[in-house]
Amino acid sequence: MANMTATELIKSAIKQRGTTQAKVASSMNWVPQQLSSRLVRNSTNADEFIEILDRIGFEVVLADKETGEWLTLPGYGRRVKQMVNHVAYDTGKANALSNSFFADGKNEYNADGKASELYRDKEGRYFIAEYSNWVGVKDRIVPVSAETATDFINRYGTDLHKDKA
Repeated sequence: MANMTATELIKSAIKQRGTTQAKVASSMNWVPQQLSSRLVRNSTNADEFIEILDRIGFEVVLADKETGEWLTLPGYGRRVKQMVNHVAYDTGKANALSNSFFADGKNEYNADGKASELYRDKEGRYFIAEYSNWVGVKDRIVPVSAETATDFINRYGTDLHKDKA
């Protein structure tokens, strides 16, 4: 893989999976020209690169060479740890993928005082951390399916640190 560009990696993944750039663009909710121009310019950012490969069916993992521990990508929300159905979930030990903060482009939380953030842990489990800005309402974890995770990403995108519009 000496001197391989992100574009070359993406094109190799598309070829190996036997799909097309148009299908990958569609899975990203992009028109084909959006993906094509990013590949021509080799201008995908890290979030896009990881999501494109995920949509093709490949997983990008950054792991410590000595310990094998995954690099975790922090999210926007507070750290939440909770046991659900005898499984310990921890946003601090999982990768943030998407969130609904500033979904309306203006307010951090929605009109109900809630926001959500999608995570994937090193075991491959998806879960959503649900946050509330109401006094006395505790944050919580909700395990979700891969299909629900995909729907969440399609709805809110992968920009984890959105600003007010």
